[in-house]
Amino acid sequence: MLSKILVIAIFIAVLASLASALVFLIKDRGGSTRTAKALTVRVGISIGLFTLLFLLWWFGLITPHGIQR
Repeated sequence: MLSKILVIAIFIAVLASLASALVFLIKDRGGSTRTAKALTVRVGISIGLFTLLFLLWWFGLITPHGIQR
């Protein structure tokens, strides 16, 4: 259960970083590099999330499943 909460928290961090990049894009109008930095952070967090999901699957803490019919 802890692993699922961690994955959800990291996913929320990805969305927060994306939202901050949008705010910087609107606010700065291309005048600074804050948008690029926020998007770089988002990519880093996303790669970390993917790695975490892979490790959780590798250790058997989560199991993939198909769409239920």
